Amino acid sequence: MPSVNHNTSRIAKNTIVLYVRMIVTMLITLYTSRIVLKALGFDDYGLYNVVGGVVALMSFLKSSMAESTQRFLSYEIGKGNTDNLKNIFSVCLTTHFFIAFILLVLSETVGLWFLNSKLNIPEGREIAANWIYQFSVVALCTSIISVPFSADIISHEKMGYFAFLSILDAVLKLVFSFLLLFWHSDRLILYGFLMMLVPIINITLNVTYCFRRHPETHYSYFWDTSLFKSIFSFSGWTIWGQLAIVGSNQGTSILVNIFHSVTVNAALGVGHQVNHAVTGLISNFQTAFKPQITKSYASGDSDYLSSLTQYAAKISFYLFFIVSFPLLLNIDFVLDLWLDKVPDYSNSFCIIYIVASAFNAVSAPIYMNIFSTGRIRGYQVAMSIAYFLELIVLYLLLKLGFSIVACISLKAVLNFVVIFIRLAYAHKEVESFSGKRYIRNVLFPLLFSVLLTSLIVLPLMHFANNTWAKLGITLFGVVLSILTAYYIGLNRHEREAVLGIVRRLVFKRR
Repeated sequence: MPSVNHNTSRIAKNTIVLYVRMIVTMLITLYTSRIVLKALGFDDYGLYNVVGGVVALMSFLKSSMAESTQRFLSYEIGKGNTDNLKNIFSVCLTTHFFIAFILLVLSETVGLWFLNSKLNIPEGREIAANWIYQFSVVALCTSIISVPFSADIISHEKMGYFAFLSILDAVLKLVFSFLLLFWHSDRLILYGFLMMLVPIINITLNVTYCFRRHPETHYSYFWDTSLFKSIFSFSGWTIWGQLAIVGSNQGTSILVNIFHSVTVNAALGVGHQVNHAVTGLISNFQTAFKPQITKSYASGDSDYLSSLTQYAAKISFYLFFIVSFPLLLNIDFVLDLWLDKVPDYSNSFCIIYIVASAFNAVSAPIYMNIFSTGRIRGYQVAMSIAYFLELIVLYLLLKLGFSIVACISLKAVLNFVVIFIRLAYAHKEVESFSGKRYIRNVLFPLLFSVLLTSLIVLPLMHFANNTWAKLGITLFGVVLSILTAYYIGLNRHEREAVLGIVRRLVFKRR
């Protein structure tokens, strides 16, 4: 097997920086949610998640263009074609201004109609809901314009600044949440306004940083129809996938709101917050590995691409599992400690979303391979069908009166199916990728190590009769998960790579 040590110094550094960022932002995010839920109450908190979900339904263009911009910038860097970077960036920024305008029009027409005619808004909160909606629209448009600058930073692998900005983002939200406690008028409207300020501050810092560090971001109008078609063709197919993902996530909140109360939406909001905090791990390692995967494909280094993909999947999953496993063991205790009042179904929703994210963690590097080729049409069509089917099935289950827990469990089932969709298309589109090898070298070792850890720890946890016993078993579970990950999940070359990273860290500190 090819060595994974090629260029691991930069990846290791970026991974550690993003891991620290994840821990800090996770703690801040969880505490922020506690303050916001206390300040707003269940109904207003649920209303904010529903109204924000309407705007998020139209944010798929932002996500798809972010994928496209980063892919094209990373590809040019991998090819060593720095002269074309400025042209690509200029076309992308012009396109993002156009997309922001389109979304503004859609938001103020179709979105506004849907908000006021279809959503189940509590009586007397219609004005607040409309204010929240307008603030969310401004935040969305600002975030879209910021995308090319963020993509440029990630493509250059400037993860230190990226981590700083993420932590600042979390700190701002925490400070703003405290302000709610001292506000005696409508707190929901104030919260929406303060959340709008976060992306405005974000884009200001991003633009300033890029102007000083990356010359290609000094915008000057440039238009190349063929380049635009290449970028927009890639983005166009990405849009289908992103629309389906947003429809799956935010559409779930809307459907739940139609069939249930905003209190259940508050429980969904809690589940989303916990999941978002923990899955920061996935996004962190996607961010650290994605540029290297694209650059490796662009440079034709197929051996490194194959080994890096397997290594990324294992490390991403295990670092996610090591954090989420103790959380799953103590979910009721954590929610009681975190929140003054825990909405019904919160624990079940948290478990479902974390399990779903675990499936996504192991398959994320596969889709990075597919995207690096630029040939994503078949993959995005298949993914779109899967996500839309999930939403249709969810509607039918809700209509037929199935329990809300069973309905939300569809998310985990879907993400499990997505693993095999990604395997099939990566095997087809990436010459160096083997689906059978991935299953043998990645999925089987992961499955065996997780089952072994769970079969040992879960029975012990069942018989624990006090807090100290549960704490001891939880610590034992963390240690056992690390040992099984190292000795069962990783092969010899990957263990050597991990040891090399640890040695560099230890010796550097000395």
